[in-house]
Amino acid sequence: MILEEFLYRLKLEYHTLDKLTQETYYQRLSSLFVVLELDGDNLNEEHDLGLDQILDKMNDINEEDLQQNLSPEDLAVLIKKVKAGLAILINKIEE
Repeated sequence: MILEEFLYRLKLEYHTLDKLTQETYYQRLSSLFVVLELDGDNLNEEHDLGLDQILDKMNDINEEDLQQNLSPEDLAVLIKKVKAGLAILINKIEE
């Protein structure tokens, strides 16, 4: 994936996270975390973007917070964390 495609995907995910439901969030966020881990790490290294800390934090969210059958309240908290991380990633890439 090239950097422009990655940035587009991050923005798309950021703007659609609030539409996730109890039935759709797990698969969608799992897919996003795979993209962040694989493409994010590769692009960070290739373009020297300085995203190490935020990518590590997003990986921690994946490992610690992403679970199936979250309550609506826990899902709202998870979405808020993911949106904050995506916002930081987007801003750092656009710098």
